[in-house]
Amino acid sequence: MNSLIRPGLLAGAAVLLLALAGTWQHLDSAKASDVQEGSGAQNLVLGSEDSAQPENMEQFLTAVTKDVDSYWTKVFEDSDLPEPRVSYSWIPAGQTAASACGDGGTLGDSAAAYCSGDDTIFISQKFATDIYDGALDQALPGSSQGYGRTVGDFAVAYIVAHEYAHQVQDELGLFQAYGRQLPTMAFELQADCYAGTWANSAYQENRLEDGDVQEALDAALAVGDFEAGSPGHHGTPEQREEAWTSGFQSGDPSSCSAYLRSVASTTGDRADRPYPLMGAALSLHTPGQ
Repeated sequence: MNSLIRPGLLAGAAVLLLALAGTWQHLDSAKASDVQEGSGAQNLVLGSEDSAQPENMEQFLTAVTKDVDSYWTKVFEDSDLPEPRVSYSWIPAGQTAASACGDGGTLGDSAAAYCSGDDTIFISQKFATDIYDGALDQALPGSSQGYGRTVGDFAVAYIVAHEYAHQVQDELGLFQAYGRQLPTMAFELQADCYAGTWANSAYQENRLEDGDVQEALDAALAVGDFEAGSPGHHGTPEQREEAWTSGFQSGDPSSCSAYLRSVASTTGDRADRPYPLMGAALSLHTPGQ
């Protein structure tokens, strides 16, 4: 297991949330429709164009995670917060990893999850490779019904950024505050939105290649599901795509709190219920603003 945990961080969600302050100013917004032309497995530029690029899936997962971590570190720093912390584990094909979130205490070849009990992102290298190759299209709920597809490096990057976004939610105390009040879908759509804001930052830095945005949109559609009556419902393909697009077009992480509010109002939760910690998430700054 590898770690991006920094020493000397303040502990406790309350401390983190009380530190959020200020107003957000956004970068020039990007429209998904303006940059999604092209298709196929293109290459996201990680770091600078002169940087050595990953040569295998393990390296790619690590490089994307560090790239996403760098983005959120800047967001938190510009919001007067300590740097976020997380560990990651890329499970080799055919192997398992011990986890508080796994069946029987382990995760295996189908793993793609952030486990708050471990504060760790777990992704199976086989799962990531199958996403890249398009091998999972008939196994995923959306793509198996003709919604989107999973293929290419940015489809994998979407998965990584989404799981890192769950760690951001954990850092902000949102799971603890609202986990018993709001359905799973609220957190999943917010995580998609957060993933889109990271993609916007890569776009603003001219690090996306033709087809990258389309790969993310297709992946969001592919992982959507239709089990609206299930407690584990993550959102329909259209909802997943819209949430990612919203984050990408705005580049504004504070706007993603709208998904917690909107889901609360449509699932029978009291729309007038006070959500003070959600207001803290609304104060996240964009890097450099």
